[in-house]
Amino acid sequence: MKTQTSATLAWGGVLLAGVLWGVGALVAQSVMASGMAPYSLSLARFALGLPLLWWWHLRQAVPVRNAGKTSGEWRQLPWRERALIVGTGLAMAMNVTSWFAGITYIGAALPTVISICCAPVIVAVLSVSRGYERASGRLVAALALALGGVGLIVMPAEGLSLPKDYAVGLAWSFASAGLYSVVVLGNARMPAHVPAVSASAWSMTVAALLMLLLASAQGLTWPRDTTAWLQVGYTGVFTTSIAYLAFAWGARRLSPTAAVVGTLVEPLVAAVAAACLFSQPLTGQQGTGALLLGAAMVVLAWR
Repeated sequence: MKTQTSATLAWGGVLLAGVLWGVGALVAQSVMASGMAPYSLSLARFALGLPLLWWWHLRQAVPVRNAGKTSGEWRQLPWRERALIVGTGLAMAMNVTSWFAGITYIGAALPTVISICCAPVIVAVLSVSRGYERASGRLVAALALALGGVGLIVMPAEGLSLPKDYAVGLAWSFASAGLYSVVVLGNARMPAHVPAVSASAWSMTVAALLMLLLASAQGLTWPRDTTAWLQVGYTGVFTTSIAYLAFAWGARRLSPTAAVVGTLVEPLVAAVAAACLFSQPLTGQQGTGALLLGAAMVVLAWR
């Protein structure tokens, strides 16, 4: 019973992250449309998300230290665990950077499809090859349902066109998918004695520092009005602090493939939010995709 409850809560954490990221995608699109550069927005997301994460980390560190434990302290971690946390943070930042670079060359549709649909395949292959989970008919069936469903959700009805520089754009898009897979596997393999909030605070600090370098090289831009500032604040607190913490907590309690499939609700939430807020109704194709995605999660969660 306890195991089932833990798995349910873990699914809840991963799904919550997907929901927050889905709404955040629309918010980010609005902010960038108002003139804020993508790299600057990414920097703002990580930087604004850090105070809350560090507050949580420091607050929980006090009772842990008083109890004579040091598992939540950076200096006590072996170098391999530090490298895992730093690598996960770098992958966070470079995932976003690669996705934006792909969009620059071939527009938003194709990089999004590639990043979302390829990541579960990469995670499943690496998880099985590294022995993190067993290959099974259920895993293959869930993966096929999830990929088919999310493909129907994000695929434009008019199809995808390939512009002149599509080869470079495709390379950046596949890089984004690979880096997102690293983030998923990094969180899934995070040591149990390292609290999720501590790992998230440390890895996001690394991501923010990298984005500071990239955004400074490109030239910093700022929100242009109060609404844009509020939107940027949402992306920092909800889609970064809360979403990444929820995902990090849930991912270490699920298989890597289940964790990445759970976050595939992101494009579905974005589509539903667009239908509610911008009068962009869901198509029959997207509805079918939602059913397939839901079926994939049921297959993975079934005990």
